[in-house]
Amino acid sequence: MGNDNQESETEAESAADETEREGERVMSRADGAEIIREVAAGVENGTIDIEGENGFAVAVPEHFELEVEYEVTDDEAEFEVELEWQMEDGEPVSADE
Repeated sequence: MGNDNQESETEAESAADETEREGERVMSRADGAEIIREVAAGVENGTIDIEGENGFAVAVPEHFELEVEYEVTDDEAEFEVELEWQMEDGEPVSADE
């Protein structure tokens, strides 16, 4: 399989004032589970704090849209969890229930 130290991170800004940060690396199930637990704790506490050289903090509103997706092809499987909410004047806005 891949090297546990293999890592790829990107940050992109569009003309529409959109910022995107993305990181990807190969890791063990145990390490992946620990990161997911840290993200879950951040959601519960209201701030997801991603550490590292390109780290960032994300304020999470009390209510948000959650999407879970599982996709399988002949040679790859992908599982995604996406949290989405509106922003107003740079601040997160809770979704209607």
